[in-house]
Amino acid sequence: TPTPTTTTTTTTTTAAAAEPESKPAITASTNSLSITVLVQSGVRHSFTLDRAYLERHAIAGTTGDPLDISVWQLKECIWKDWRDDWDQRPASALFIKLIHFGAYMQDSNPLKDCRLNTDSANVIHMAIRPAEAGDDDGTQRSTKGARGGADREGSGGASPGCRCVIL
Repeated sequence: TPTPTTTTTTTTTTAAAAEPESKPAITASTNSLSITVLVQSGVRHSFTLDRAYLERHAIAGTTGDPLDISVWQLKECIWKDWRDDWDQRPASALFIKLIHFGAYMQDSNPLKDCRLNTDSANVIHMAIRPAEAGDDDGTQRSTKGARGGADREGSGGASPGCRCVIL
C-alpha cells in the first residue's frame, strides 16, 4: 500500500513541476509576430514584428509586444519599408488598405483585436486605393463628410466624396 501512495505523490509533483516550464514559452511567443503581406500583383513579402523591428521604426507608446500596436502603425511601417518589386508606392499610408480573413483591418484597432496568430505566419492582403489627380491629405479628410444623400441630390451629380473602386 505505501508504494502506490509514493507513486501518486511523485506523479503530482512531476505535473506541478512541468506547469511553470510551459508558461515562459507562451509568453515568449507573443514577443514576435510573423506577417506575410500579399500585394495585389501576387508578390509576397514576409517579415517579423518584434521588439527590434518596433524600435527600428520608432513606434511610440508600445510595450515591445507587437500585438499592442495599432493597424495604423503597421500600415505606416509597411509604407516606410515599401519594396521596389511591389506596385507603385502610394502618396501616404492613408491609401493602404489591409485585409485579414476577408475583413478590412480598422486603423484604430490594436493588432491583438485582429485575430492574428502568434504561432504561425499571418497572411494579410494589401490593397492600394488609387489616388485621383489633385488628391492630398487635406482633400481626403474634407471629402469624407460629403457623402450624404443631400449633397448628391442638390448637385445633380456625383459629389467629390463618392468613388467606386473595383478590387
